[in-house]
Amino acid sequence: MSVLDPAVEAALDHGRIARLDLIRFDLPGKTVGYHRGGRPFTYNGLVYYPNRWLEIGSMTSAVGVAVTTRSIGFSNVPVANPNDAISQIEQYNYQNSPVIISHLVGDPETDTVLGILASSIYEIDQVRYNEGAVSGSERTLTMMIDLQPPGRSARGSTGVKRSQAEQQFDNDPTDTGLELVATNATIPEEWGQVSR
Repeated sequence: MSVLDPAVEAALDHGRIARLDLIRFDLPGKTVGYHRGGRPFTYNGLVYYPNRWLEIGSMTSAVGVAVTTRSIGFSNVPVANPNDAISQIEQYNYQNSPVIISHLVGDPETDTVLGILASSIYEIDQVRYNEGAVSGSERTLTMMIDLQPPGRSARGSTGVKRSQAEQQFDNDPTDTGLELVATNATIPEEWGQVSR
């Protein structure tokens, strides 16, 4: 059973598609989008800026409790456009902000969007760039943004020992179930056979 839109499935079956990659950042107080095309593109009411998103990024897989990471690259930072949040990302509290990467399918002859081929949701883990470029010796720089899957695993916590802030972030802002978790380390534990 396919979950694709019938128009997308038909285009894939005929092998005639145009793919458009979009990335959307939902930063606190600002939503901004980018694509890999040559001119601005509007989709679902959001204007996606062109020519900035260099690399879709490869996935770095992990085993055990480690988290799979995806790094994406942007060029031409900074820019003069005041609405371009990526060029001013350090001004936002971007940690754990949602990022949606979507791959649209279109008709290559008419440029009509037929539907979504795939979509992935991430959270921003960290932003990296060459510190030397900030000094002014280079006109623009390339910035890498590391993404991780959403949820508690991306914040390095486990279900075993969590802070109350993590519990409230992931579940309910009024939850007080873990208010004494910080004091657990002061309670002595006895292991093995105890003689009394």
